[in-house]
Amino acid sequence: MATQEQIEALKIDENVFELTEDTELEYLVHFAAPFTGADKCVVPKGTTFAPHPPMRGDALYMHLVDKKGKEKLLERMRVQVKIKYENFYTRLQGFSFFITEEQLKTLPLKFSDLMIS
Repeated sequence: MATQEQIEALKIDENVFELTEDTELEYLVHFAAPFTGADKCVVPKGTTFAPHPPMRGDALYMHLVDKKGKEKLLERMRVQVKIKYENFYTRLQGFSFFITEEQLKTLPLKFSDLMIS
């Protein structure tokens, strides 16, 4: 878990976090339609994320940093979306992970030494 000091020291686009356990995370599902869905999935231990500027006052967008396992995770997410949003699936544009400041305090995260590329 990130400490309060680590959270306060967070510099957007400079830090990378790594999950230390398999963790269920929510994400947004974007379609080429006037509709955005949401879902959640278990993200494997060792997955690395980097934050983006805030999407709202208490949450940050996150993107996957390390390509290892990324395609496998994204494929699982596509399968879930195809089932949940069958009518919109052909218009799928992508996914956005987000993490709240509260989650930074409670999720099994550590700072990673990976560099953002």
